[in-house]
Amino acid sequence: MTGPKGCGRESGWGKEIHRPAASGSSLRVKCTGAILAGGRSRRLGWDKATLLLGGKPLAHWVAEQLAPLTSVLWLVTNTPLPHVALGLPLLTDLVPDQGPLGGLRTALFFSRTSWVLAVSVDNPFLPEELLIALTEQATKTTRPAVLYRSDQGLEPFPGLYHVRLLQRLGDYLQNRRHVRPFLETLRPREIPLPMTTPFFNINTPEDLRQAEKWLTQSRGPSAIYP
Repeated sequence: MTGPKGCGRESGWGKEIHRPAASGSSLRVKCTGAILAGGRSRRLGWDKATLLLGGKPLAHWVAEQLAPLTSVLWLVTNTPLPHVALGLPLLTDLVPDQGPLGGLRTALFFSRTSWVLAVSVDNPFLPEELLIALTEQATKTTRPAVLYRSDQGLEPFPGLYHVRLLQRLGDYLQNRRHVRPFLETLRPREIPLPMTTPFFNINTPEDLRQAEKWLTQSRGPSAIYP
């Protein structure tokens, strides 16, 4: 599949993963899963998607979390070549270097469903119930997004976004990049974050060491989200 001339495209190295969405009352809508990989992390000094945690790339940690809740799953990136070996379906950003909102716009552009469940690749310990809570709201709201709110404000990822945001997001990215100001303009369906600690992201070598420690202690997400 190709987009408009000059735009990003679904990578030729693999087709998107199609899978039946989870059954039961916990999920009422089919979602496209988008893992936003961005590019090289300056603070880590390494590409986050391929960074190993417990011997497994971060992208695989996140993919395993999203797979049961989505019917299509993509890794969205500025730099597809380093990510080919991950074996995940790839989307190249429509416009490079637009940050996480640019990755979200790419996912909305290529989405095969009305909703996109977007997650950052550096968030390996998301409890399933927090993702399910987002998807449950899709049939209960007319708002264009469903987001968690923490003490720091609206949390962009994980988040549920409707494809009708595509044009609005494209217009915003013409001259702006800041994430939270854009989110506030959406008047999204908000879910209070059910813990005092915001979502844990691996941004620094110290974060990676802490994550490895939790794995060694067999604690994982329970160490962060009791």
